[in-house]
Amino acid sequence: MTFTGQEPCDSLIPTEDTAQNFSFSAAASLRVQQTIKDSPSIAPQLRRSRTPAMLMIAECSSQVRQWATAVLADDPAIQRAQYMPGVGHRMWNGLDDNNDRAAAVITAFLQAKPAPVPNYPTRDEIPAFLRDHK
Repeated sequence: MTFTGQEPCDSLIPTEDTAQNFSFSAAASLRVQQTIKDSPSIAPQLRRSRTPAMLMIAECSSQVRQWATAVLADDPAIQRAQYMPGVGHRMWNGLDDNNDRAAAVITAFLQAKPAPVPNYPTRDEIPAFLRDHK
């Protein structure tokens, strides 16, 4: 497996565009999707959570956005939701400035400072978020 990047975080990110380490199987993808649909949600368990939390949502599949917003709706401890457009399926992907943006959002939360991106979606914005980001 090959790795890209100079920084410690980037060195852990495998290159995904070579024949040696990338493959796609539609059948496997459908099996994963069905497993996800058949698995019970952890969202109801999170209602008891009291630990301050932040939810980061990458710009990814509709199914993942539905999971993330279900967690947001059910977990009263989530204080911020940070939608990261342009990131894709993996938050730490070493592309463009994605690692820096993710680190800035996390650092701001941990330091109780305003985030560099809007608190979005809020619980009230979930229906519109799901509709607008299909």
